[in-house]
Amino acid sequence: MAKKPKKSTNLPRGINLTANGQTYRARIFHNGKRHTLGTFFETIGDAEAALSIARSDIARGVFVPPSERKAQAKQAEQSQARSAITVDELSEQFFTFMETVGRGRGTIYTYKSRYRSHAKETLGPLAVVDVTTKTIDDWHAALVKNHGRGVSRQVYLTVAAMFNYAAGKARDQHASFVPIIERSPCQVAGATKTTTKSQADEPVATVDQLAFIADNVPDHYRLAILLSGWCAIRLGELLGLQRHDFETVNGQMWVRVDRQVQARGKGLYEDTPKSEAGRRSVPVPKALWSVVEDHLADHVGKAKKSLVFPRTSKGTVWTHPNVLRNAFNRSRDEWNRLNPDDVLENFTFHGLRHTALTRVGQAGATLEELKRYAGHSSAEVVSKYQHATKDRLAMLAQALSDQM
Repeated sequence: MAKKPKKSTNLPRGINLTANGQTYRARIFHNGKRHTLGTFFETIGDAEAALSIARSDIARGVFVPPSERKAQAKQAEQSQARSAITVDELSEQFFTFMETVGRGRGTIYTYKSRYRSHAKETLGPLAVVDVTTKTIDDWHAALVKNHGRGVSRQVYLTVAAMFNYAAGKARDQHASFVPIIERSPCQVAGATKTTTKSQADEPVATVDQLAFIADNVPDHYRLAILLSGWCAIRLGELLGLQRHDFETVNGQMWVRVDRQVQARGKGLYEDTPKSEAGRRSVPVPKALWSVVEDHLADHVGKAKKSLVFPRTSKGTVWTHPNVLRNAFNRSRDEWNRLNPDDVLENFTFHGLRHTALTRVGQAGATLEELKRYAGHSSAEVVSKYQHATKDRLAMLAQALSDQM
């Protein structure tokens, strides 16, 4: 038969009955604070033994309160769990984080594609804590060798962003995040730099070349070529335009960029611009006003939200980016066939935007003006559009020669 617990008035100091009246609790004071050593001792002897051990630890200066021991054990358990996280698991956490903080669907798709194509096989199975700077150096060196610096830069930026997240250094990351590593191992010197030569040599279409390309695509896509080539509107942004995005204010026509059509992933979908700076209004050159008006009358539905560049005239179905891109490619190739002495080499649809921004830069636009025109938040990105074309450089050289 179990011994009936003593009344609380008869218990040794530091021991009392719990609320159920069947078990004992042991507590001790240390550094001005009372610590509970246990709440379910079945006998007074067990409670006294716990008190005796605690007093001995205090005397030896090694006493750790039970609450702290629990916290330390939990922290050690969490640390062990974090140390087991693989790069593959980190990537899934990172992509979920990107969705949570509102990164664009197309951006997330691109990051996933880069990781799975160029990093997953080598880095994926490794524990995040085991990835060293040498690991990243060796992986990056192989990437450059096999795919060149253009691809390696973009993939490296993606992987570096993942490890910044693991270190708790990602933009918009919550302060409550417990870092998996103290410092990112992505420390490759020069891995994120672009090559100035490729930027300076990027083709800029002449007025005649631009006009030819526009005149030789299907008529309902002609304005798209002109808006990209003179207003620097991206391909996806063109396809997202609606009738009400064109407006005339104080005698100036403007086109508002507020959305884009993407095809990265499964199917077409509407998305926001690449960044908040991408939401912008761009002035339309007066020479294009009548072209805009004719296009809206001939190819666009009457509703305010009618697509400006639908798959078919006055239709309601988005044009797939590849459809417009292929029409551009055929027209560019036709120019090159007819003009073998004046070909546009390596001139892509994005070259239309580059052409527009270069002309704006040559016209004397400041970096801030270029940022607003282009929809970029970085001055470094748009500064390249302030470079002159070779024709302009030749003109300047001739002017110096004349002075001589």
